[in-house]
Amino acid sequence: RDWSRSVRRTRTRAWLPSAVVRDRRKGTKRRRALVRCRQVRRTQAFSGLGTVTVLTIDMSGSRPAFPVADADALMIDGDTVYASEDRLYVASQRWLEPDATRAEILDESATGLHAFSTGKAGETGYVGSGEVPGYLLNQWSLSEHEGTLRAATTSMPPWNSGARSESAVRTLQERDGRLVQVGAVGGLGKGERIYAVRYIGDTGFVVTFRQVDPLYTLDLSDPAKPRVAGELKIPGYSAYLHPVGDGLLLGVGQDATAEGRRTGVQLSLFDVSDLANPVRLYQHGLGATSSTPVEWDHHAFLWWGPRKLAVIPAYLYGDDLTFAGAFAFSVDRAAGIAEVGRMRHPALERFGGFAYDRAVVVGERLLLLSEDGVLATSLAAPGPGEFARYGS
Repeated sequence: RDWSRSVRRTRTRAWLPSAVVRDRRKGTKRRRALVRCRQVRRTQAFSGLGTVTVLTIDMSGSRPAFPVADADALMIDGDTVYASEDRLYVASQRWLEPDATRAEILDESATGLHAFSTGKAGETGYVGSGEVPGYLLNQWSLSEHEGTLRAATTSMPPWNSGARSESAVRTLQERDGRLVQVGAVGGLGKGERIYAVRYIGDTGFVVTFRQVDPLYTLDLSDPAKPRVAGELKIPGYSAYLHPVGDGLLLGVGQDATAEGRRTGVQLSLFDVSDLANPVRLYQHGLGATSSTPVEWDHHAFLWWGPRKLAVIPAYLYGDDLTFAGAFAFSVDRAAGIAEVGRMRHPALERFGGFAYDRAVVVGERLLLLSEDGVLATSLAAPGPGEFARYGS
């Protein structure tokens, strides 16, 4: 009752998203609403009690008092964000109550997809929403190509039995203010879940895993009839897929036994030039007790095309942590995957070890960034290099 009275006493503006504008010259600040009440939209299907606000910021400096040029608000919970050239998509996850009155297996999750137009400079606009069964892995599960949104999801039955899970890729298009499904290819990885997704033009690549790693190649050229073109089953899985040119995909993930027990980081080079016949050309492992942040953070991965160089952070363990830092690999269709550099983080003994969070190329130098400092090494011959601690 106290909560109900508090809600009734609040004014409308208390529920609207707001911003604080600070004037450093005058030393003042004021709070103002980002949108008016009538500008907040809601979807036909319940998508959460949160409010997602899409702001268009004027970066020219012509509006110094309040640089927000446009704002749109939608009553949804926003979990995943993906942007194409002229659309911004926000996905909202919702979990469904099982329906005991129905005999068939129902998905226990659904993903709301909400589109905003960004093609006009200085302005955004809410386009419409749709929904697909299951849940997204991450933003790589979404892709738009020639006006068609593709969404890869994993669905589970109400009792959350992994043995009955399966995945699908669905295609959606904008029609009459809604995102409407126009096609689907399902049955991917029955009893498994999605570990990686990558789209390249009108093709798609999906990795599922439980004991082995099926890499599915998808033909998405006809949005109404997407189809599985090929399949490759190998031990382990790839958690991140990166195109490296010439019909090649580089996968970063974990090797595994036939029973599905993970045995350390592996890099896999796939030839996907023939969608009907994907092939793993090479595999390179880092050891049974290794791990890499690339599995859950793609920003930690660097591909430098001019030198066919891949850089990943990694940890190696023995009885204790034995290495924390980054590895550099040359990747080539003819020569395979070869380690060309190992950059150990100098804080291993002091702090228990940091891997490098990011890698960037500046001129002929490779810079590795961590929480503790920056390592600069040669791009041509990556190695120990020079380490500078922040604040030193």
